[in-house]
Amino acid sequence: MIKRFSSALIEHRHIAFCLIFIVTVFFGFQIRHIVIRTQLEDLFPADHPFIKIHEKYKDQLGSPFKVFLMLKVKDGEIYNRKTLEKIRRITDRLDAIPGVNHNHIYSIGSQKLKKLRIDKDMILTEPVMPDIPSSMDEFKEIIQSSSGIFGVWTSRDNSSAIFSAEFIQRDMEYDAIFKELQKIKDDESDDNHIIYMAGEPVLMGWVNEYQSEMWWIFGMTFLSLFGLLYIYFRNIPGIIAPVLSTVVGGIWGLGFCGLVGYNLEPLILVIPLLITARALSHAVQITERYFECYYKVGNVKEACIICMTSILPPGTLGIVTDALGIFFIAVAPVPVIQKLAYLCSFWAISIIVSGLIFTPLVLSYIPPAKNISKIVEYRKGLVYSILTAVGRMCSGRGPGIILIVVIILAGVSGVIASKVKIGDIHPGSPILWEDADYNISVGQINESFPGTEELYVLVEGKEPRAVMNPDFLKVLDTFQRYMEKSPLVGRSLSVADLVPTIHRSIYAGHPKFETLPVEETQSAQMFNQIEAHSAPGDYDLYFSRDGSVANVIIWYKDHKGETLRSAVSRVKKFMQDYKDLLKKKHCSFQLASGNLGILAAINDIVEKSQLLNFVLVMGTTFILCWLTYRSIVAALFLIIPLNITNIIVLSIMSGLDIGLNINTLPVVSVGVGVGIDYGIYLLSRLCEEFQIRGEYSRDLVNEALKTTGKAIFFTATTMVVGVIFWYFFSSMKFQAEMGLLLAIIMFINMIGALVLIPALVIYFKPKFLGKVKLLVA
Repeated sequence: MIKRFSSALIEHRHIAFCLIFIVTVFFGFQIRHIVIRTQLEDLFPADHPFIKIHEKYKDQLGSPFKVFLMLKVKDGEIYNRKTLEKIRRITDRLDAIPGVNHNHIYSIGSQKLKKLRIDKDMILTEPVMPDIPSSMDEFKEIIQSSSGIFGVWTSRDNSSAIFSAEFIQRDMEYDAIFKELQKIKDDESDDNHIIYMAGEPVLMGWVNEYQSEMWWIFGMTFLSLFGLLYIYFRNIPGIIAPVLSTVVGGIWGLGFCGLVGYNLEPLILVIPLLITARALSHAVQITERYFECYYKVGNVKEACIICMTSILPPGTLGIVTDALGIFFIAVAPVPVIQKLAYLCSFWAISIIVSGLIFTPLVLSYIPPAKNISKIVEYRKGLVYSILTAVGRMCSGRGPGIILIVVIILAGVSGVIASKVKIGDIHPGSPILWEDADYNISVGQINESFPGTEELYVLVEGKEPRAVMNPDFLKVLDTFQRYMEKSPLVGRSLSVADLVPTIHRSIYAGHPKFETLPVEETQSAQMFNQIEAHSAPGDYDLYFSRDGSVANVIIWYKDHKGETLRSAVSRVKKFMQDYKDLLKKKHCSFQLASGNLGILAAINDIVEKSQLLNFVLVMGTTFILCWLTYRSIVAALFLIIPLNITNIIVLSIMSGLDIGLNINTLPVVSVGVGVGIDYGIYLLSRLCEEFQIRGEYSRDLVNEALKTTGKAIFFTATTMVVGVIFWYFFSSMKFQAEMGLLLAIIMFINMIGALVLIPALVIYFKPKFLGKVKLLVA
């Protein structure tokens, strides 16, 4: 059937070529719709309980991803006219940035932070700094006596002030926001003032800043791949056919992205590049086999038919397993991962047409190269020496020794792999290098303030105005003190921190009365003071407008995986330890919002999805290989190297301190999944050679290695080149690490195919190699 299909395709090649050309033009027009940007809502696993809580209260609490600016005085304190004028200007300029949420801008220069003022017999609330104060000492006293401001919005050493601004997610333009923030930083910095910026919009601004660098790396990669093709084939067909098929595949993949309206996530552009390199690898396998077939039959069309007949079954199997491996990362219910899975699985499956079918079509139009005999019969050079050495290893006791070494390596790697961590491992952002401006800023802010990472815990009362209840306030205070016992917590803040200051003011500022009220009438009086002269939404960060829900903000210094797990488990432990109290006081704790709540939800999904993804990939790969080769043993021969590669990769991640998170999960899954192609091609060639020779011998392995093995060596090299430039030239640590990791994965996959599979075949001598019409029925 495969042979009849191949013959018909070459016989009607003009029609086939035109059809592919028409589809390519269609997809080409769709590329103009592609947008390269990060959409924050794509990061949220919508069905996770934490995200549901975030969505429920997002109108009150705003976006969890904020901008933080810290103005630091190098010498002296912030309590001077020049510095306070800067604070006022910076606050106003933040409020003027397009897309900002005007109700969620906080600093001592904003309208949101209040102070108490006694006017005759009344206690009034007003902005803490309505104008530049005339008395700096008096203003300093006001700040330091406000527990909700001192240590939260001004540093305890009085040298710094911090600003917080939220942006409306649907209106968030990272480039514009980042540009405005940089202008503020440049304009307001001087010899005695320095500004540090942090927060997700700032981080994404830096990522977008490096996009031009990404295109430069792409260009270097493609030029290098083109150069490798020339070095390997040294003829026109060997360059044109693989390049054209790769370009067609790229147009189809990118066109599909534009057609369905998906945005390309800048951080994981390395995956489309990996698939492009994979498409080139398949095209090289076909071209190499075509030259071999032409050398034997001397006719272009006949060589194309024989080549397709031989390559289509293993090639299709490899591509389908690749595509399914990519598709199954969609089990993680995170939109950005699911979009990537759908896009890249389509791109991968399209290689059946753009690579396996289109490459022979192109070759059928090109006159045969003059150096084909040199390519086929070449028996010199480093590659040939390496493959010859591998062939020698697969004779005598070699296979047994290889298997023992692999078992030991897998065991050691398994122990190390078990220690791989979920989530980020280092403070700051793992996307950028430790000495990047962003990570330095995060470190500086964390030194002066409770932290830039916020966990919101919502406490729901039974009825409206529950926050006025003294028992409710006591629960908030008890919870905060409980959480602050953890060394990971920088500080907590809730409405329970604001009330004591008012209580003290009622009693002429006597410190003795800086306590929570014990009577509901007292509490109601204080809340009337809080809300008097306040605009709607001034206290949204602390409690809902009907007073039924309070928000407890808990600051942490980092968002490492262990920090997130500790934070969530500590809240849950409080809920368990104090469940009787919470029930008695009619309080219900809800996790979670804030950026830490979102990240905790994402990490939870990644941890649960990783195992399911692995099982689905291995299971479907096993079934497909079993059906194709009609042998469980053959399927095991292909699955074993894939499993070992997965274990080794996780151990390498553990050794390099790379955590498994929303960014690394798809990269690792795709990288490991595409590696099975090498094994499929080599095992198929071993089957063909065995059916010719009828014996398990060193010559059997040598012939497979010097033909298909040589192509595998080259394609693995192209895959490594396709990603390794990211390691050497990317200014983003994440892309550099992923480039290195993918290069290692490709190398391990190559070793598994060229060494382990021949060793398994020679050691176990499986019967499936001798089945008639094994792959071409």
